[in-house]
Order: sequence, then C-alpha cells, then structure tokens
Amino acid sequence: MKFIIKELDSSMVGDIHRIDNESDIDSKLVLCLEDNRLSYTTIGVPHRTKRFPHDEYEYTSYPDDPEKTAFLAYVDEQVAGEIILRKNWNRFALVEWIGVDRRFRRMGIGRALISRGLQWAKDNNLPGIMLETQDNNVGACRFYESCGFVLRGFDTGLYGGANQYKEEIALFWYLMLDSAAGPV
Repeated sequence: MKFIIKELDSSMVGDIHRIDNESDIDSKLVLCLEDNRLSYTTIGVPHRTKRFPHDEYEYTSYPDDPEKTAFLAYVDEQVAGEIILRKNWNRFALVEWIGVDRRFRRMGIGRALISRGLQWAKDNNLPGIMLETQDNNVGACRFYESCGFVLRGFDTGLYGGANQYKEEIALFWYLMLDSAAGPV
C-alpha cells in the first residue's frame, strides 16, 4: 500500500486524531542509570490493550502558527498516521503526539513521519527533536531507538495524578539533527 504525507492545512484539521491508536502492552522497560547514561532491559508483564487518550486541544491555529505544525499520512484518503510538533522552550522540536493506525503499522509511515519532523526541525534551525513515551510502550521505544533516538531522561511522577496510568514511568527520547544521518 502506498501512502502520502501532507502538512496540516485548515482543511485537514478535522482529520487529526482519527486513527486507532490502540497498542498491546506485554512488557516494560526496567531502567538502569550508570555513569549518567540510561540503559534498559525489558521484562514481561500481563498482556493488556491500551488506548492512548487524545487531548481535546483545538488545532485550528496550527496551520497559521510558525511555532507549530502537524503532518498527516493518508492511505487512499484515509488517515493512517500523524505527528504533531511544536517548538519547545529548550529549542527542540517537541513531538506532542505521534501515532500510526493499527491497520497501517509496519509500512514505513512512522519512520516517514519522523523524517518529516526532522526536516521541520532543520528548516526551523532547531538542534533536533524530542518526545515522551512510557516504560510500558516497548514497541514505540524500540521504534524510536531504531530511528536514532537516545533515551536521555525519565520521570516517575508525571502520571501520578492519573489513576489508570500512575504506575507508568515517562521516558524522554532525543534525536539530534547532527546524528540523524543514521537509521531514520
């Protein structure tokens, strides 16, 4: 199947978050910090399915705001994936959201969306992109690592106020433009 990626314009705002973002959770990362470097191993956990909640944010301002953007992937005019970015306070392009519909995974859409995000960062003279995921989203972590991202931080309290997620650890991944000549 072929896909195309389009930068968000006002006619596409209604297409944001129209993907099935459900994921299977059957393992989690166990972090190790040694000499100021993070590494991890994985352990199995009881299988469950997780649907990541979408924010209720209004994206109508994105097409006209040079500090924000989104790219949507389409297969036969159906939304197959999305990446939503903004310039963060630390000068990185922050991936606010990335997802590929379950039906369209393993087609290269996620990697193509990351590449578009990197190009947007480059076009905006930003040093790279960053994103956050969770310790139990092992598939995503492995994907980000295969794209060249490096695990640089974690937060054990980020989800503490959300009862259904309070046991999750937030993981922060970075991809520098000067290292982006690698796997992406």
